Amino acid sequence: MPTSNAPAEHAHRRGALFGVTDRSVRTGRSEPVVVEAFSRGLDWFRPAAAGYAGLLVWGRHETMLRPWVAFTVIAVLMGFSLLLLLYRRRTTWLLAVEVALAVGGIFATLLADRPQDVAAGTLTLPTMWAAGCVVGAAVLHGSRGGLVVAAIVAAADLLEIGEPNAGTWHNILLLFLLGGLIGVAVDLAREGLQRYERVLAERERLRERERLARVVHDGVLQTLAFINRRGDEIGGPAAELGALAAEQERALRRMVTQDVTGSRPATSGGGEAQVDLRVLLGAHEGERVSVSLPGVPVLLEQQRAEELDAAVSAALDNVTLHAGEDARAWLLLENHSDSVTVTVRDNGIGDEPEHLLTAGERGRLGVSQSIVGRARDLGGGADVITRPGGGCRVVITVPREESA
Repeated sequence: MPTSNAPAEHAHRRGALFGVTDRSVRTGRSEPVVVEAFSRGLDWFRPAAAGYAGLLVWGRHETMLRPWVAFTVIAVLMGFSLLLLLYRRRTTWLLAVEVALAVGGIFATLLADRPQDVAAGTLTLPTMWAAGCVVGAAVLHGSRGGLVVAAIVAAADLLEIGEPNAGTWHNILLLFLLGGLIGVAVDLAREGLQRYERVLAERERLRERERLARVVHDGVLQTLAFINRRGDEIGGPAAELGALAAEQERALRRMVTQDVTGSRPATSGGGEAQVDLRVLLGAHEGERVSVSLPGVPVLLEQQRAEELDAAVSAALDNVTLHAGEDARAWLLLENHSDSVTVTVRDNGIGDEPEHLLTAGERGRLGVSQSIVGRARDLGGGADVITRPGGGCRVVITVPREESA
């Protein structure tokens, strides 16, 4: 069963509780457990209710006007109830037959009992058996079906008695509560099963995407990177080919490293919004910046991920402003069990370590505040390694979760 249209398929097979062939390949179920439990219990309720109605008829058959009518109704209800024990598939037309039998049994009370007994509020022939079709409608079609059938049975009760008494209104109220509440429970159960199937489908899609990302990373991306590097070494027309390969490498890398749900935040078990750090860092890739990311999602709490990305942006800004016009940068994201490490390296002109350490005293706060300060606020740290002519390397390591 395709999961992309799970809600529509659930609507199509609604009521097909037993003996079905269109079960989900992921959950192995065609209906939620609670729905099947309701239906199975209802199958045993019907013959029990028909037997109880027969005992009531037997107890007062001597005072009836036409007792044979009452016994005929009870026999039909019992036969139908036993038939449903054998025929396990539930459909709307079968529900319509059940409702017709319940309504017919209610009106048959006018033939079986004396008019004065009916006016006095004697029990209808089906008694509680009629409530079974209300529950059956709720199981089959949810709260809407339960309330509609409850209204039909209630209308038959009102027409049968003529002038309703307190007991009649009490029973009608119970019918509406029964159909409405069980219907709501069934609706919620079906919705939960649909959501669970969508979660399973999304997990399968993520695993497949990760598998393809690994294949692309290990093959196509490395080949394009090799073409780019060799093109730069050979020069001439080969350099143009290498530039095209680098452009395609960047586009393909962005595609395979994006989360399949886009930039939409995920939700962790604790309810905090999380984002894939690869999406944020992958956006920095460009002509002068190469990005290397893991093949699996790197989820961080959204605020921590944005702060870490801001620190990385500051490091790349330093490359643009101070490393030289021809400088290139390489960004590497490493995913550890309890922390993440981002390394930003460039091949620029570099700087004296002492000059970099005293930059904050001269009012240049890019390294001390935008990079080191942010990493420290996140509970981690940042190391800046540089030397004249040797470029600069910034290593930022922060824990996945905020320390208690």
